[in-house]
This record gives sequence, C-alpha cells and structure tokens, in this order.
Amino acid sequence: MSESGMVYLVGAGPGEPKLSTLRAKELIENCDVLVYDNLANPELRKWASLNCVQIDVGKSPGRHTLEQRDIEKTLVEHAVKGKVVVRLKGGDPFVFGRCAEEMLALDEAGISYEVVPGVTAALACAGYAGLPLSHRECGSTISFLTGHEDLSKDSLRVDFSKFAKIGGTLCIYMGMSKLDEIVQKLLEGGISPEVPTAIVSNGTLPRQKKVVTTLNKVVKSACEAKLQAPAIVFVGNAIGRTGKKGNWFESRPLFGKRFALTRPTAQVSKLKKKLEDRGAEVLELPLIKILPSEDKKLIAEIFAGIATYEWAVFTSANGAREFMRLFFLAFGDIRSFGPMRIACVGEGTAEVFRNYSLEVEMIPEISTAENLAKDLVATNSLDSANVLIVTGNRNREILVQMLEDIGHAIVDTLPIYETDFTDIKDAPDYEKFLKFGADGIIFTSSSTALSYVEQEEDLVFEDGAIKPIHCSFGPETSKTLRENQLEVNLECDSPSIDQMVLKLVDYFS
Repeated sequence: MSESGMVYLVGAGPGEPKLSTLRAKELIENCDVLVYDNLANPELRKWASLNCVQIDVGKSPGRHTLEQRDIEKTLVEHAVKGKVVVRLKGGDPFVFGRCAEEMLALDEAGISYEVVPGVTAALACAGYAGLPLSHRECGSTISFLTGHEDLSKDSLRVDFSKFAKIGGTLCIYMGMSKLDEIVQKLLEGGISPEVPTAIVSNGTLPRQKKVVTTLNKVVKSACEAKLQAPAIVFVGNAIGRTGKKGNWFESRPLFGKRFALTRPTAQVSKLKKKLEDRGAEVLELPLIKILPSEDKKLIAEIFAGIATYEWAVFTSANGAREFMRLFFLAFGDIRSFGPMRIACVGEGTAEVFRNYSLEVEMIPEISTAENLAKDLVATNSLDSANVLIVTGNRNREILVQMLEDIGHAIVDTLPIYETDFTDIKDAPDYEKFLKFGADGIIFTSSSTALSYVEQEEDLVFEDGAIKPIHCSFGPETSKTLRENQLEVNLECDSPSIDQMVLKLVDYFS
C-alpha cells in the first residue's frame, strides 16, 4: 500500500449529529480534506478545522454535483498528495452508499483506507418515529430495499412483488419518487392492502414528519402530509405494534421549532444543547465577536494592585471569563485573588466564579447595571472603598456614576475585552436562515441587537420563510430593540439560559 495519504470512508449517520460515532467526529476534526454528500448533516462539517478543504459532491433528486467516477478520482487525487481524506456519507457506507465502488478505486490506486460504520437511516428513523421493525409475533425478518431504480426496467434488481411474499418488515430507501409504483408492485405480489405502512421524512431531525397508515392509503396520506425526500418507507405488521407512547421524539415541547442564536459561536453550546434537548432546531447566527483588550499597560497596572480592591464588580460573563484567564496568567495561584468581594450582574456571570470555588456576595434580583449599583450602595460598604469594575468597551456608564456619586466609592474601570460586530453574511447558518427563517431569534445582549439592526438590510427572507419573533435576554436588551423600532415578543425577567428556555417552552406550547 502507498505511504502517501489515507482515505476514511465514514458513515455520517441518519441526520442527527449526536447519532454519529466518536470515530467519525475524531476523523472529521483532524482531516485535511472533507468530501461530503447531500445527506450528511452540515453540522458535522463544523467539526472540521479551519484549514480543512471541504468538497461538496452531494447528490439529490435532479442534481448531481459530481458523477460517481469523479468522486472516486477526487479521493485518489488528494490522497496521493499525502492528505488525510474523509469521505463522509449519509447513514452507513455499506447500505446503498456505493462504498464498494470507492474501495475498488482506492485499491486500484494503491491508497490505504478505513471504513467507519454509521447508524443507517432505516434503524434510526424507525426508532425516532417509535416504529418497531421486529416483533416476536409478526416480524421475524427485516429487509432493506432501494426504490431509487427505474421500476419500468426489465432488469430490476429489486422485485417488489417477490418481497411481498417474504413478509416481515420492508424498509424502502429512496422510494418517494416511485412510491405509487412500489405500492402497486407490492399489491400485485399479494401483500394485504391493510398491512401497516409508515413513511418517515427527515428522520431524527427537528423537522421530522411521519404518516402511519395502511399500504392502500399511503400514497394519498403522503401527498396530504406533503412528505418529501429524504424518507424511508416501512411496510409490515410489526410497525403497527406501537401506541401513542412511541411518539417520544415528536412530543418534545419545542419539536419542529427553529431558533437563531446571536451569541458568539464559542458561547452557544449550552443554550443550543438545552433547546435541542427539547426538540428545537438551532441556527448559529453570531452577531458579535469578543476580542481581548489591547490596553495591556492598564491591565498590568490593575493586576499589580489587585489586593487593594474591596469590591470587584463584573457586568458580563465575557468579562468574568477573560478576567480569570488573565488572572491565572499573572499569578497562577487562586490565593493571589486577595480579600476583595465579588459582585455580578447576573447568575450567568456568577457561575464563572463559582467554578473556581469563589463566593459571589452580590447578585441583584433584576439583572441590570442600575439594580446592581443600588444593591451595592445599600450595603453601606462603598464610602471611600476601592472598587474595580470589569467590563467591556460597550457598557454603559451608569454603574460607575452611581457608585461614585451615591456610594462615594473610588472606582477604577477595567475594559478587559472588546465587543465588535461580525459580518452576518459570514454566519454559519446565514443562508439557511434566509431560506427557511426561524420561529424566533434570540438576542443575548444589546450588542447583538445593535449588530442586527445595523445589518438588517442584508436579511431578505425567501418566499415562505418563517419571520422570527424577537426574544430578549433581559430589560436592557429589550430597551435597545424597542429604541430601534423592533418589537419584543418575549423577554426574560432576569437574563439566564434556563429562564430563556422556560419562556420559549411556555410561549410555543
């Protein structure tokens, strides 16, 4: 075998990224070239490094980006250059994935390869739709068939009329375009017109749709439900052995809803997970980016006198995280934090310090700068006290003014990070947002709202796209939205991820 490159023929799974294997994730993260098809969820491509070359060879009805032989040439061409190539295929490489042809091409070129199995669509879609494929009383066999071939050909590899006599459960891939002919062939083969039949479209994804009916009614049911490919057709008595409890996936409170998150990409994971766990689809639309402060001299002066402060006040989780990062660069020992007391604008900011076992003594009930200032003044501990306010470059001056004028504190301000607007056109899901829209767009700060307002002219939704409601993390963000003539449809009383999720569940249920 060649000592040049390496090709990994990787199963992407059925659609839901969490159903991909750990091996697939590891390879995508470390490959030089990612060759992906139409059924591989775009979320998986976000795992690739910035230097990875990504090549779309996807096939969909009526659109072939590359012919199969050209795909094989692409794999060989990059491998012989010494590259690590991942060929990412929807489902499992060996189930209607033409993996054997690509293996043969790599063998002929002397290229080493590895096959990484994936969860195939029939198994996953059945599970997520609550449809058992086998049952001890009526489903002892399972057949995987493809309906992609032209049923008018005499040399059909799949004779559906014969499979009608086999019984068990039939799992038919790529059968939507020929559904009527497939049904007729099965009926001609003697299968009962009353046999339970189901179709699952976009299985395992938040936009999953299904119909459960009988064979003689499935074509009409599919048309009425407007089911589209990709879809799996299931035929057999076993799939009828389920009740309402089998609908576990689609019964989640935010199932079928789509939300756009405006936070920086590195900060969306927790909110994204909580929304996805409740059935929602999440689009990443980062409208701001967080940059370290360039004022290194001021930062050095502040840390040199860190023990002189009686209060350290933090107005955002971003500031708290950057402060602790720089703190450990400067000292390396948490005991150097000194005696200063910590005040935070909200629970999200306070959580940063709790992760270091540092006590947070002040959090206002309503997470605004004004309320934080009022609560600090009420402690009667500020008169002539040295107070450090750690903030960003876009924070309001009200906090400093109130602590100095009312609390008579000696205030130093440390703008430890800078917030800048991103170009919305560079957002990972920008095009998807314009094409499909969203049920809600979630603004996590006034900065994200201002960035949205500044670039709103670049958001021209396509016909049929859902126009999102505006969801605000708190009063200050809401104020910014309203000042710019944007309606606030949903607002958190106190900014937190958990409350936002609860508000969304309540609103959409």
